[in-house]
Amino acid sequence: MEIYESPKKLDVLASADVIVCGGGPAGIGAALASARNGAKTILLEKFNSLGGLQTQGNNPIFTFVDPALHGGIIIEILKRLREAGALRKFEEIPPYERGRMKSILISLLGKDRIPKRVLETDVGWWGAWGVTFDLEYYKLLLDTLMDEAGVKTLYHTLVVDVLKEENELRGVIVETPEGRKAILGKVVIDTTGTGLVAWKSGAACMGDEGIPVGKRKGQYPGTLIAFFVGGVDYQKFVNFRLSNPEQWGQMYCGMDIVKKAKEKGAYIKHDALVCATIFDVYNAGRVYVMGPVYAFDDKPPWSVEELTNAEKDMRKQVWAIFKVLKENVPGFEKAYVERTPAYPVLSGHRIVGKYVITVGDMREGRAFEDSVAINNMPPDIFELVGRFGYEILPHDIPYRALVSKDIPNLLAAGTVISAGLFAIGGLRYCTPSICTGQAAGTAAALSIKTNVSPTDLDVTLLQDTLRKQGVIVSVKEVPPEALEPYRVIKSLGLVFKRREPDVPEEEIAKY
Repeated sequence: MEIYESPKKLDVLASADVIVCGGGPAGIGAALASARNGAKTILLEKFNSLGGLQTQGNNPIFTFVDPALHGGIIIEILKRLREAGALRKFEEIPPYERGRMKSILISLLGKDRIPKRVLETDVGWWGAWGVTFDLEYYKLLLDTLMDEAGVKTLYHTLVVDVLKEENELRGVIVETPEGRKAILGKVVIDTTGTGLVAWKSGAACMGDEGIPVGKRKGQYPGTLIAFFVGGVDYQKFVNFRLSNPEQWGQMYCGMDIVKKAKEKGAYIKHDALVCATIFDVYNAGRVYVMGPVYAFDDKPPWSVEELTNAEKDMRKQVWAIFKVLKENVPGFEKAYVERTPAYPVLSGHRIVGKYVITVGDMREGRAFEDSVAINNMPPDIFELVGRFGYEILPHDIPYRALVSKDIPNLLAAGTVISAGLFAIGGLRYCTPSICTGQAAGTAAALSIKTNVSPTDLDVTLLQDTLRKQGVIVSVKEVPPEALEPYRVIKSLGLVFKRREPDVPEEEIAKY
């Protein structure tokens, strides 16, 4: 049976110079940078707040922030959170969740052979896994920042299609509580996290091909969620972890109790848990738990039926995991499930830009003439191929990876940039996402100001403008002593394996 929707006139809800589609970390950086550089900017978000994965997805963290590599909006946001008392204090983080890399280096090399910067700072790979914050306060802060910058924010606004004339975008079509509307703009930035705008535009995208190599070639990456448990006796739980280092002294923990529970029929799919207190900003008994997983395999993660199955399946796992914790782990006796996420960590489409970043670039610590940001997050492919390694060096993110090769006024940031599937496992993290967002937003505004398309923008002008905003645009501008800790750590070949990797090292480097 064929169904046709009758053509109808759409009212224009709003118009702007720059339309930013998606209010996660990349969208935050893009919208603020665009507006602050003089462009009339509108930010569209389908939920009721900004923050994306950091708020709606229960992941209130900026991972591996290093002031020697990262500047601009991300440092400003952390400063505002710190001033509000909404950041977790480093000194209150338990030892097993901070400085683990520093301890490894001391044990392997001794203090005399460790770079001075490692001993004197707690940032990057040798500090805590990341800087955590109060996600509810963060929502308010982001509203405030957008208002201060003059960004027009629209919540409950779902982008469903694009408006296109010849080879350029003229805006997007959205569904709102008022109905179907049009929003017009001169430059569109895809920060949806799933590449919806790029995909709908007809631009060349990656994602449909699934996993490129290995035993699961052609299948789709799976998904996972994290949930918060409240009411935990914090000190009792910390003491338990410290006294059981074999099972609880690292990020993945609880292997024995999970195994026993699964043998008794518990509906748990993972073989270990992440139970982190680093997210307990106010030492109030909150524990972050990651464990529910779901494999899409032959169906794409944008299949609404399969995505619904995933949500239901992982919610069932949440309660099975919670029951195991409550019955087996000291401190959880009076605990309760405090919060589950609005959506899981998903893979989708990525633009094909004028350059595709690979793990090989990351391993080399490559610099580019058109660099606009620096990344130091290794590719997190622990679940995907079974390994996570401190195998890269801080590397540049070129502007060419942010611009669609097909549509001259389409930019991308965050998870949607032009990168291989394994490389995006690091580049999609919140720290590099907000940085690529700032670069894309600045580029969009400058293209309006200079009356050229983003694809023809003078990259030198973009880089100089970013520098004036406090951004460190290339590893070539970073002092050697700031990079030395990363080089030393990489030289040790530290790789953590969940299972025997099913993709050869040389194949990982290609994507």
